[in-house]
Amino acid sequence: METLKANSKVSQWWWPLVMGIIMILFSFSLLFLPIPAFLGISLFFSALILASGITNLIFSIKNRAVIEGWGWYLIIGIFEILVGLAMIFQPGLAMTTVVIFTGFWLMFRSILNINMAIELKKVGIKNWGWTLFWAILTLLFSFFILINPVIGIVSVIVLTAIPIMFLGFAAILFSLIFKNIFI
Repeated sequence: METLKANSKVSQWWWPLVMGIIMILFSFSLLFLPIPAFLGISLFFSALILASGITNLIFSIKNRAVIEGWGWYLIIGIFEILVGLAMIFQPGLAMTTVVIFTGFWLMFRSILNINMAIELKKVGIKNWGWTLFWAILTLLFSFFILINPVIGIVSVIVLTAIPIMFLGFAAILFSLIFKNIFI
């Protein structure tokens, strides 16, 4: 990766500015239009669940000869595909169930990853403990989501909006730096 030289001229410095403004406006729309924001987030998670199901299905079939518990990946993959499709084609269902389903989905995925960590340990893979650590952490967060779905909805919106806003401010800062220092 090349670095900028002190006397370089950065052309079209304003593109990060435009993107930064768009990101900040988008983050405010998430915060001040929570229902459409939650619908969009719900549909995104629905597509993510569908994609996870497809990858689990492919992974299970391709590795059935080497992974003892490959059938679990197959079952979870089929389940995720069916649920993902149902949620995509019924947005009301997606909005109603996304938080609770996401909590259970994260729970099941973390249990699956705990199982994978144990299998990694059995075959002597180093650093299997990190997989176990992240799986247990995910399991704990899944319980928090299931205990209070309203907090889950607010958290999803706010924790999506704030980082996008930060990225927008960073993009604006970069564009101003490029304009003032390098041009």
